[in-house]
Order: sequence, then structure tokens, then C-alpha cells
Amino acid sequence: MLGQILVSGITAGAVYALVALGFVVLHRGTRIVHFGLGDQLTLSAYLVVIGQVYLDLPFAAAVALSLLLSAGFGVLVERAIMRPLRASPLLVMVIATLAIGAAIREGLRASMGPLPWPIPFLLTPAPFTLGGLVLVPANLAVVGVAAVVVLALFLALRFTRFGRAIVAVYENPTGAAIVGISVPAVHARLWGLASVLAAIAGIMVAPLITLSPDMGSIGIKGFAAAVLGGFNSLPGAIAGGVLLGVVETAAGVYISSAMKDVVSYALLIGCVLLLPHGLFGRAEARKV
Repeated sequence: MLGQILVSGITAGAVYALVALGFVVLHRGTRIVHFGLGDQLTLSAYLVVIGQVYLDLPFAAAVALSLLLSAGFGVLVERAIMRPLRASPLLVMVIATLAIGAAIREGLRASMGPLPWPIPFLLTPAPFTLGGLVLVPANLAVVGVAAVVVLALFLALRFTRFGRAIVAVYENPTGAAIVGISVPAVHARLWGLASVLAAIAGIMVAPLITLSPDMGSIGIKGFAAAVLGGFNSLPGAIAGGVLLGVVETAAGVYISSAMKDVVSYALLIGCVLLLPHGLFGRAEARKV
């Protein structure tokens, strides 16, 4: 039973981890928490449907188009909305991200309708048994894709010029600007990167659940995972996502499927009270 819970929990946790990474990479560089990220996740899944149904594109081409448009949308949001608000109070920027999410959600509801849209499985949803565990190929693909994306992200941050610029802005934006790094350009790229991470999560999870304008509620789980891991820790975002997925699955098995969300958020509240900086976060010292 425990092994099956871990398998199922890691599948959900992989999706939460990708969304949490989107929150963390954006927050570390810009100090903004984008509460509309979950709705961008939904938009990206719908873009795949639009590419397949209305443009008659193959699935791979529809996914590529969705990722490209998602990145561009993130950059557009930063330049058109968030950059002009950089000098505004934090509450104003929070309200702006909430408004972005609401606009996406209601725009999808008006244009695509409130009814669910099917996205076909690329792999069979039929389960098979291995070592006493019931496994689903589609779920294994979700975990595999998430692992590849996480590995690619960490390699890019360490070994590419783009990644090193991001790390420099993370560590010291003023120092990065002094050595010639364009901090506004990095911020725009971070918005694009966070949008792509959320898009991958949305495209992976949409075939497993109902694709509807309200699917963006997954973003709340990603936010919770980011808080659990620590908002300034990329490895913490991954650990927080997996932990949340496992706890949520265990609660559904041992308590009640109706109570699993309650247990998940109770874990979040407990973490905030006992570990304010999360499992892997750390207090940041700032010179004034």
C-alpha cells in the first residue's frame, strides 16, 4: 500500500513541482508572486487543443506552438503590465497578477465554453502491474518529462550564459547591472521561463484530469509546494511538490478523498507556523 501511495503521490507531485519551480524562479529574480500562473497553465493546455482542433496541427506541433506562445505571453505580461508597476506597492502587483489570472480564466470560459475539452492520451491509460505496484504509462511519462525538464533547467542555470545571468540577478541585481547584465531583460526572460514551466505542467496534467477553465486551481497546489520547499530554493520547490503530492495521496487513501485538500493545506499552515522559511529556504539578509 505504501509503495502504491508513493507512486501515485510522485505523479501528482511532479506536476506540482513544475508549477512550484515557476513560482520560485520568478520570485527569486523579481520578488513577485504571480498568482495568475495557474491560469496560464490552463491557457497553455487550451492552446494545444486549439492547435489540434482549429489549426489541424499534429500533437507535437501543437505542443511546440503552445510553449512558444506561452513564453511570449509571459514576456508580454512583464513588459506591458508588471514592468510599469515595478515602483508600485507590493499589494498593487499582487492584485495585478490576480487580475491577469481572472482575465485568462473568464476569457477561456467565454471563448471555449464551460464544458470540459478532451485531450487524447499519447500513451495508453491502461494500467499494468510491476513488482506488486499498479503503474500507468501516462503517469510514468509525466514523471519522466518532469525529471527531464528539471534536469535541463538546472544544467541551463549552471552552464549557459542565459542561466548565469539569471543566477547573477538572483544573487545581486545591482552587482549584475554593474557588470553589464540587463536586469529588465532578465526579468522578462524569467517571466517567459516561469510561463513555460507552467505550460509543461498544464499540458502533462490535462489528459489526466478534466480540462476546463477552472483547471488553474492546480496553481494553488504549486504555490503551496513552493512555500513548503522555501520560496528561495529551487531544490526545495521540487521537494515541496513531491511531499505535497504524497501527503495528498495518503490523505485520500487513509482519511477521505474529500479531505485530501484539507490535509494538504493543513500541512501548508503547519509549515508556515513552524518553518516560516520552508524546508529548504533560508532567511535573507539585506543591507540597508
